Amino acid sequence: MLRSGFAFIAALAAAPAVAQTGLPDPAIIKVPDLSGSDAPAVVDNGWKYFFYHRENTTFAEAYADVADCYRFLAPAGWANVAIPRFIPWVERVPGERAATGYFEHSGLVGLAIGGMIEGTLTRRDRQAKMRRCMEPRGYTRYGVAEEIWENVADMSPAEGIAVQAKIASGPAWGGKVPVK
Repeated sequence: MLRSGFAFIAALAAAPAVAQTGLPDPAIIKVPDLSGSDAPAVVDNGWKYFFYHRENTTFAEAYADVADCYRFLAPAGWANVAIPRFIPWVERVPGERAATGYFEHSGLVGLAIGGMIEGTLTRRDRQAKMRRCMEPRGYTRYGVAEEIWENVADMSPAEGIAVQAKIASGPAWGGKVPVK
């Protein structure tokens, strides 16, 4: 009863956004082939590369949920990945611009090291935000191949939301990620 009450409130909150932008037609949304997602290697990597699914969910519900969670995803970059680092505490010279970039605090070596790990940090940041938003709503993670996940992650937000909503509301596929 409580869950259906929350679903009703969530549907009311999402209704104006869906009505204003128009819900995409699920019949024209092309979903990647997920048939190989039950392979043991894909399931083992399911903690890294995954999509969500929930039984008995309509496309409109899934679209509203995924779109709501997408708003928490900030654009990728060092500005939104907090890494503990040494920042000297010195008095700023009047009229001088304050240092804001990663390079200004870490130097060339820090920039090179940061460039090597930026992709991983960005992916983990994105996935952690989606997990915190989708899993409490009753969605289950299903592993997918890295290439499939990256192709969908690289889509524009409108396309990515539509594809993930169709996957989340469609038939379940192999590759359910075990909860550890």
